[in-house]
Amino acid sequence: MEGLRCVVCIPTRELFAGEISYASVPSAEGSYGVLPGHEMIVAANKTGGVLTLNLDEAGKEQRKFLLYEGASQVYNNILTVLGRFGVDVENIDADEVRKKAERMRKTIAQLEEDEAGNEQASITLKVSRKRLEWYEMQVEYAEQHARA
Repeated sequence: MEGLRCVVCIPTRELFAGEISYASVPSAEGSYGVLPGHEMIVAANKTGGVLTLNLDEAGKEQRKFLLYEGASQVYNNILTVLGRFGVDVENIDADEVRKKAERMRKTIAQLEEDEAGNEQASITLKVSRKRLEWYEMQVEYAEQHARA
């Protein structure tokens, strides 16, 4: 069976590129599966969804990515997944992410004090809240899967 080309990216880098046999894509409207020859589609990603890629037909070799927002597209036997933030779940260091979240909470507290009448602080505050939400999602994922 012919494989499906897959690329997973965030704005700062490529997380994965290669041939897969199947993908479970976390859409905002619900997850959907993608096999080679899939019909064209463009969909918004679920915030905090897990993209699962089967590298082999049996599904024994997998890669999983936690994604925050973004979009996915299937076109011409290529699955492209773009996330605002994303990480290979194997690379989540919960302790490090907790530290980042704590620093971000302090930054947000300072920005909230500075926000009144300051448009730049207001914009930075919105972006910082999104990043904190991303950190919290990673910690939650790591904690849930450490118990499993």
